[in-house]
Amino acid sequence: MSSQPPDDSELVQAWDAVAEGWAARVRTGSDQFRERILDSATLAMLGDVSGKRVLDAGCGEGRFARMLAERGADVTAVDFSPAMIELAQKEEQERPLGVTYQVADLADLLCLSPESFDAAVAYLCLIDLADYEAAIAQVAQVLKPGGQFVFSLLHPCFTTKGSGWKRRVPNSFRDADKLYYKVDNYFQRSQWFWKMWPTAAAETAHFHRTLSDYAAALRRSGFLIRDLVEPTPDPKLVEQLDYWREYFRVAYLIIFDCVKAP
Repeated sequence: MSSQPPDDSELVQAWDAVAEGWAARVRTGSDQFRERILDSATLAMLGDVSGKRVLDAGCGEGRFARMLAERGADVTAVDFSPAMIELAQKEEQERPLGVTYQVADLADLLCLSPESFDAAVAYLCLIDLADYEAAIAQVAQVLKPGGQFVFSLLHPCFTTKGSGWKRRVPNSFRDADKLYYKVDNYFQRSQWFWKMWPTAAAETAHFHRTLSDYAAALRRSGFLIRDLVEPTPDPKLVEQLDYWREYFRVAYLIIFDCVKAP
């Protein structure tokens, strides 16, 4: 773990390197974490987006932006990775949905008009950014008063450095072999680099902050927290695969529903 945060160029290079592999995963249903848990909960929190101007902040290769457009939203999607945006634009050309994609750092959204969006979503991306406070402030700038901001995180309480299951049988995925889940160093703000899947072309950065860090940043930018959800999968999945039981024992995800104060 580095003592200094990587600069933006390092972060961009890493995401550019994994862009092709990432797109292949999320476009072929390999990311069950998103499809089985986060998608439906995020869409439910956003509500009816038909006719709304929505910003997908940190859109990656455009998967969630496309889901919003399919539901009638007028979507602008930004990401700091040129490779990700190139993949998103290519998909838009092949399957037009009216999404506008731009390369932009969330900490600097001057390319977007102030107070021009009805809603914004940051789908598991603030944990990838060094300057999350600036990103939240910039989202506030482009939202209309009363605009909605929905963002998701790997749950800070349970995804600290070194957290994980103590198992009766090493490397077993059986729920009965998972004795307890270890968490430590919650208040230690930290960063680490990891491969999101074993064959990823590069390691990407993960930034750990506390819930109170995010709450303070929201407050400073004029957001009110309206609701939060710690989503779980459909209980029927447990009947299909025992592995999903752990998602009812540990909250791996958290979603915030915020509103920009008038």
